Amino acid sequence: MSSELHYNGSFTISKAPSDVLNFITDLSRAITCIPNIVNYEVLNKDRVRARFRVDLGNEVPIAELRRITTDAIIELISQSGNEIKYRVDGRAAGSTISVLLTIRVNGSGNDSRIDWDAVASLGRLLQLMSKFVNIDSLVKRISEDTIHGFIECLLR
Repeated sequence: MSSELHYNGSFTISKAPSDVLNFITDLSRAITCIPNIVNYEVLNKDRVRARFRVDLGNEVPIAELRRITTDAIIELISQSGNEIKYRVDGRAAGSTISVLLTIRVNGSGNDSRIDWDAVASLGRLLQLMSKFVNIDSLVKRISEDTIHGFIECLLR
């Protein structure tokens, strides 16, 4: 398995682009919308330390290892116009994982189209685990769950 995994997607929402941008750049608000957060600490307006619960599912043969927690630092690293970049650096199952997430918000009036791209870089242990656990599917599911959490918060 490659040490990098690539994901992307897009969705539309009935919210003004400025409202969407204000929400996703306010980490203290956005962090509450990410599913499976055990706890978090806002370090400053651009950085959050978070602990996630990750369910590895039935692919892991040992029940005690199916649900793990992982710690991560989420950082807003740039905002230029309608493009926002986040970096997520963490550890999972004793290995490193780093995700670079780019979000672009376009639209007019009360409608926004959000396009996102993510590149996940896996440490060696996670690369080895991919022989036994579908890491690609797992990271994709976590990404999609996070996006859906943001959508639900934006619609409130």
